[in-house]
Parts: sequence; structure tokens; C-alpha cells
Amino acid sequence: MGVIRRLTCPSCQKEWQLRLGHGMRHGVLGRVMEVFSEDIQREIAADVNTEQLSLFHFNYRTALCRKCRSVEAVPVLHLMESGRSYIGACPVCGGEVELLDEDSRIVCPACERDELNEQETGHWD
Repeated sequence: MGVIRRLTCPSCQKEWQLRLGHGMRHGVLGRVMEVFSEDIQREIAADVNTEQLSLFHFNYRTALCRKCRSVEAVPVLHLMESGRSYIGACPVCGGEVELLDEDSRIVCPACERDELNEQETGHWD
């Protein structure tokens, strides 16, 4: 089950709502692949040995877009067998993202004056 987190800036009042973690439908690699762009789907398919059960770890994680400076939840897939990881693009602009650690303090990318406050607001599946 995933968690919904709200990030707010006390200075400029900018707010982001993120769906992090994963849902029940993400227990199958084929469904996980669907959340990635077609080019990443092809890379994953080439990386996976279709003759065997592929072990993987998948979650939506907090990320900062380097292009539009938005805080977003992006899909992250790690294939255990190959050791390769795949990270989705920014859902807002398609730009490259920087993954943020769960315990890292995030300075507001909109005003750059204050750290974002974080609050868990619910769960999703």
C-alpha cells in the first residue's frame, strides 16, 4: 500500500501532493513496466530474461525535477538480477529528475527560502 504525502512551503505556500510507494497492481513486472515511457520499457525488456521469473523492487519515490523545479513522485524500478535501476521522467515536463532520500530536508524549489513541511494525508492502492 502506498502513502500520500503533502509537502508545503511555509514561506510561499506552494504545495505538492505525492503518491509514494506502490500499489497491489505493481506486484507484476509487466504492469510496472507500463508506468515507464516506451523507450525505458524497451530497455527493461532487453534487460529481463524472459525465461525466468524476474525479481525486482519498485516504488514511486520523491524527486526534484532539474528542468521545471517541481517536486514529484516518479517510478523507480530496480532489477535484482542485473542490478540495473530505471527512473521515470518528471510527470510535469518530462525532464530529468534527482531522487531525494526519504529523510532529507527539501528546500522549496519555488522560492528557495524555507524547508518544505511534510505531512502524511492518506494511503492509496
